[in-house]
Amino acid sequence: MSAIRLLQAERQEDIRHLHRQLMSGGILQRELWEEAETYLIQKDIYDVILIEESDFREYKKFLMASCRYTRQRAIDRSSALRKIQKYWIETEYGELLSEIKECQVPDEALKGNIQRFLIRQGIHHIKDIDYNTRSRYEAELQQEKHSKNVLKYLKVFDHIKQYSIRSEMSSLPGMVKHRMQYKAQIIFLPYLSDPELVKDFEYVQDKQELVWDFSRRAPEKLKRQVFQLLNYILENLYRNDPKERRVRFLLPLHWLYDFCVDDGIEDLECLELRQIHQFEKIVEGKVVNVKNSMQIIDNSRKILFLTAPEIHWQANVWYMERFHLAEDRLNPSSPVQRLSFIEVTNKKNRELLQEYAKYHVGIGGLTIANIRSQLYEVKKLLEFFNDEISICQVDENQLDGYFRELEEKDTKDDTFNKRIVCYLKFYQFLNVRGYIKEIPFQPEYYLKKAYPEHHDRTVEEEVYMEILYKLHLFPQIPRLIFLHLWCTGLRISEVCTLKGDAYYWDGEDAWLKVYQIKMKADKMIPIPLVLYKVMRKYIEKNHIRPQDYIFKGKNGGAYRGGTFRKEFQQHCIRNQIADGEYIFKSHDYRHTLATRFYDDGVSIQTIRDYLGHFSEDMTKQYVDFMPRRIAKASDAYFKKPGNDLASAITVKKRGDKK
Repeated sequence: MSAIRLLQAERQEDIRHLHRQLMSGGILQRELWEEAETYLIQKDIYDVILIEESDFREYKKFLMASCRYTRQRAIDRSSALRKIQKYWIETEYGELLSEIKECQVPDEALKGNIQRFLIRQGIHHIKDIDYNTRSRYEAELQQEKHSKNVLKYLKVFDHIKQYSIRSEMSSLPGMVKHRMQYKAQIIFLPYLSDPELVKDFEYVQDKQELVWDFSRRAPEKLKRQVFQLLNYILENLYRNDPKERRVRFLLPLHWLYDFCVDDGIEDLECLELRQIHQFEKIVEGKVVNVKNSMQIIDNSRKILFLTAPEIHWQANVWYMERFHLAEDRLNPSSPVQRLSFIEVTNKKNRELLQEYAKYHVGIGGLTIANIRSQLYEVKKLLEFFNDEISICQVDENQLDGYFRELEEKDTKDDTFNKRIVCYLKFYQFLNVRGYIKEIPFQPEYYLKKAYPEHHDRTVEEEVYMEILYKLHLFPQIPRLIFLHLWCTGLRISEVCTLKGDAYYWDGEDAWLKVYQIKMKADKMIPIPLVLYKVMRKYIEKNHIRPQDYIFKGKNGGAYRGGTFRKEFQQHCIRNQIADGEYIFKSHDYRHTLATRFYDDGVSIQTIRDYLGHFSEDMTKQYVDFMPRRIAKASDAYFKKPGNDLASAITVKKRGDKK
C-alpha cells in the first residue's frame, strides 16, 4: 500500500471514530452532529476529548457565521458539544478524574489544567505519570504561563503524583512496585516512595539535579554503579542532614556521572589519575570547596568495593574493611584504610603489583602496615618504569641506573638496604609465579654496611615537669594518655589500644597488661600505684567493659594515635609549654624512660625486656647521651688513685740529672 493510501485509510478511520463519538448516547440530533463533525474535521480534530476551550469558542463563532443560528442557539449547540465531550471524558477517563479529585493538594484550583493535560496525553491513571510526562507538561506551561506560575503548576503536579505514590504504598503490591530497582529509565527523586526523602527535595530550586537518567547511552556497568551509589546514599547517608548529603554526595555524584558518560569511562573503580584530575577541573568551575566535592571519588570507590558480592581485585584502590583480617595484622590506633595502585599507570605493571598485594593480604602473615610499606617502595620502582611495556622486561642495566639514582638522593644506608630488599622480594614473587626466569640484579652488589645512627630524643625534665604542672588544663583523654607515656614509656599504639581488663593488682604491686602490636605479643609491666588508682576510677566511672577500648575514638574504635598527637600539640601551644616552642613527639617519652632507667643503674637486658625489644642493640638506641656518659665515666675512672696517667710523670727542670 502506498504512503498516500495509507494516510487516507488512517484518516478515514479517524473520521469513523469521531462519528461514533458524536452519535453515541443520542445527545446530538442528526443536524447537530453533522455540523459538529464538519467543523471538527476542518480543525483536524478526530477525538471530541481533545477539543480545547478555544475550539469551543471557535465553534460558536462558526455557527453564528453561518447565519442559520441566533447567538443563543449557537451557545446551546456549543453546550451540546461540551456535553458529548464530558460524556466521553467520564467514560474513558473516569478513574483518572476520581484519582485527581481524591488527591489533597494545597492549590485545588490548578487541578483542572493538570487534568486536561493528562487527558490530552492519553494518561488514564496517575500511576502512569513519569518524569517524561512532567517534562512535557513543563514545556507546555513555559509556552503559556508566566515563569512564577509554571513553578506553581509543577508543584501541584508533583504533589498529585506523590499523593498517588503514598496511596499505592499502603498495599504490598504497591510497595514492591515502588521498591528502587535498576531499569534503563529516568529516576526523578521527588517521585520516590520514601516520604521523608521526598520532603528533602521539596525546596531544591534546580530540579534538574534531581533527575538521574539511566536510559542515556553509556556503558551499562557505569550506569549500574551510579544507580547502586545513588541508592546507597539515599538509604544510608546523612538522613538527618539533607543539605550535607546534597553537597557532599548527590551533587558531586551527578557531576561525576555526567563526566564519565562524556569521557566514555566504564568502571568507577578503575578511574585513572589523569581522569580524576580532569574531573577536578570541572568541579573547580562549580564550587569553591573543591576538596569537599572531590571526596566523592574515594567515597564512590569505597562503597562499591565494600558492597560488592565478591572482592574486586581489579579495583585501583582496595579498602581494608572488606577483608576481615586477624587482629594481630592490624593497628587499631593507626589503621591502614586502603591500598592504592592507581599511581602505577602501566596497566600490566599494575596488575602484577595487585597480584603481589593479593598474595600478601590473602596468604602472607605480614601486618597491613608492613604490606603497605613494601608496596609503597615497589610502586616507586614501577612508577619509574611506567613507560616500559612490563617490569618483567626491565634488564639489569636499567635497574642499575635506578639504584644509582636512589644512592644519589642522600638516602641513608639502612633505608637504601630496605628498599633493595623490597625489590628483591617482589622479583622473587615474579620468579616463583613464572613471570620472569631469573632475578635481573644481584642484591649483594648493592647492599651496604649500615651503622646505627643515634639521635638523642630524651625530653628535658623542666619540659615534662611543666606539662605535668599544667596537665589539668588539658582534656581528660589526652591527659590520661600522656600519663601513660610518661609513666610507662609505652608506644602510642599500645596506649591507645589498652582495654578495660589491662590493669591488675596482685596484692603488692600494680601491673599493666599490654598487647605489643609491633611484636604481636602480650606483656605485663609494673606501673605506679597512682596511675593504677586513677585508671580504675576512670574505668568504673565510664562503665568500660573488660574487652572495650579504654580510650575510644569517634567511631567507637580505638583512639587514633595521630589524633592524640595533633590535639596534644595544640594544647601544648595553647598552654605555652616551653614558651609555646615545644614540639611534642610521643616516642620521645620512650627514650626518656629508657634513659632514666639506665641512669638509675638498670641493666640493658632488663630495659630491653621492659620495652619489649628483640635485641639489646635496639635498646641501646633508646639510651640517650651516650657520648656524655662515656666522658663522665672516663672522668670518674681517671680520678681514682692509680688510674691518672699524669700522676706517673715526674716534672724536671732543664739541666737536672737523672
